[in-house]
Amino acid sequence: MKKSILVFILLLALLTACSNRTETSVDAPPQAYTQLDEGVWPVNAYTDGLPVPPGTVAWAMIDVERNHCSVGIEDIAESEFDDYLNRLKQAGFSVVEDVSEKIKGQDYVSVGAILSNGEKGVSVSYVPGNLAIYITKG
Repeated sequence: MKKSILVFILLLALLTACSNRTETSVDAPPQAYTQLDEGVWPVNAYTDGLPVPPGTVAWAMIDVERNHCSVGIEDIAESEFDDYLNRLKQAGFSVVEDVSEKIKGQDYVSVGAILSNGEKGVSVSYVPGNLAIYITKG
């Protein structure tokens, strides 16, 4: 069951990373999520124990309704993504599943992984220059 949920989160991350659409208050009730500061790695119960990735925080939010924190990172190279995966492993996370997907109409493959340390699930997906991270607790 946890693996299915994490796969769903990764697919959501891939869709979000490839979308030019931004969330507005019309899409979700204002109390459903909290938009966090851009440019600053969020420090909260979700990100506690996670290494800070390279790049620039483009957006971050906590979705209390769905119980996750998501962070978008810009200006990150694929080699830095690979290094970040290794840093997550060093922090005690194990890969549950590696995922890659050809993005329809694009000439690149989105790569990602679903990781867990037993307390948190982390879904990371990379498309050229951008990293999406989704963290769930419990």
